[in-house]
Amino acid sequence: MRVDSPSSRLAMPLAAVFAATATVVTGCADDSAPKPTALATLPATTPTPTPSPSTDKDAVLTVYRELYRVGPRAEQARPEERKAILEPIVTQPLLGTMLKGIAALRAKGRVTYGYPTFHTFKVEVQGDGAVVHDCQDGRNGGQADFRTGKHLTHGMPGTYMVAALAKEADGAWRVAKVEQLDAPCSPAA
Repeated sequence: MRVDSPSSRLAMPLAAVFAATATVVTGCADDSAPKPTALATLPATTPTPTPSPSTDKDAVLTVYRELYRVGPRAEQARPEERKAILEPIVTQPLLGTMLKGIAALRAKGRVTYGYPTFHTFKVEVQGDGAVVHDCQDGRNGGQADFRTGKHLTHGMPGTYMVAALAKEADGAWRVAKVEQLDAPCSPAA
């Protein structure tokens, strides 16, 4: 699935942001960000519902947000472990790009810190593809020195992100592409 937008003048893959500004993968350490919740176990007699756009939409949002948690975990892992950490959430071409971006970031002695505050304002699910539009606030995250932990950069508010997700053969949604649009956004967008 492709993310094409007429307002996309500056497309920046997630891994490039890992290596350049870290505004995408780390924004805000805001505890108000949605957290995964345990699902109640349904009785064996309850039929499995057919996925509907609303349940797919929820799954898409969960995977999109999880991307920003697994990225920093992969940064901290040994190089040979990173792919396995990312694969449940990320697919190609983003997977390869992120692995290269993390290696480049670590080669500079840097890691990311914090998480963005999500202001998702549009989620489109069509068949096995989905697009998420998010106006992130990344002020409480950025890049830090790996050795000292000293914060070196920080993100910005109003960062317009568009992510393309694919529902793969195993039925799981995975993020395939992330772009930062050049257009500013506001959380009320």
